[in-house]
Amino acid sequence: MNRAILSRSPVAAEPSPRSRSVRRRRLGRRDTGLGLLFLLPLFAGLLVFRFYAFGYNVWLSFTKAGAFGPPRWIGLDNFREMFTDELLGVALVNTFKYCAFIVPGVVVVSLLCATLMTYRFPGQSVFRAVIFLPAVALPTAMVFLFGWIFQTQYGIANAAIKAAGGSPVSWFGSATGVTVVVTVVVVFLSFSVPTIVLYAGMQDIPQDVYEAASLDGAGPVRRFFSITLPLLSPSLFFVVLTTIISTLKLFDVVYLLLPPDQPAAAKYGITAVYYYYQLAFYGVGQRGYASAVSILLFVIILAVSLVLFRLQRRFVHYGEDS
Repeated sequence: MNRAILSRSPVAAEPSPRSRSVRRRRLGRRDTGLGLLFLLPLFAGLLVFRFYAFGYNVWLSFTKAGAFGPPRWIGLDNFREMFTDELLGVALVNTFKYCAFIVPGVVVVSLLCATLMTYRFPGQSVFRAVIFLPAVALPTAMVFLFGWIFQTQYGIANAAIKAAGGSPVSWFGSATGVTVVVTVVVVFLSFSVPTIVLYAGMQDIPQDVYEAASLDGAGPVRRFFSITLPLLSPSLFFVVLTTIISTLKLFDVVYLLLPPDQPAAAKYGITAVYYYYQLAFYGVGQRGYASAVSILLFVIILAVSLVLFRLQRRFVHYGEDS
């Protein structure tokens, strides 16, 4: 009798495939909603501070906007004014000049330091800590330190030149002096992270390739130029691209380093972003024309990036291409 009762008792039926799929869709929608909720602050920040700000800046470049009053639409007048703006030409020339010196300097110094980090020698850990020091030091303090080093009357650089029998150099009194100082400071502040990137790229190169080259009689110099550089080209491309972009946007070092009481030094070292800052925030303010200058700089950075990405097909060798 008990068996009959048990056989007739209701048993929990397994959910059908359709009900399981409906439940999975509900859970998926709930998880998607929660994910979008967590991403909402990020999307809001991008919308307000990136897309809206960029669109407003583009619109502002077609207006005449001062420090006070609403902007007034003037069309392409701001962009026509660029062709007759001599100071803008000086700023662009200085910016490209810094790129011509800073980018090779950062690449050479970081490549040399990354290569030294691959060897074992006494004090290697101290060397690595010193290499990474500029990345963790306060940039403003380091810039002021270099400003004191290159000070004309009491700086260490001129003291060393005098000790060697030379004449003191007015570092901030000529275009060459300003270029040298800015290049040294920016290279010092910028080489740490590229060194780590290149060192990580060197660690990914298979050691058996070096061993095979050694068996064929290739020396250290031949192995470096024939193996290390070609296989390190993706990391080098990243370093070159990021360094060029950061140099085209150079502002803080020039703003902090050049003496404000020496207008000639500011003119010798003015960059495109520094000129934008002067237009937008000095005097009565020329926000409309400053926005047009920023659009020009954006186009230049975009064009340089596209050219570099085009050239990487010839000079950058990835693992699957070998």
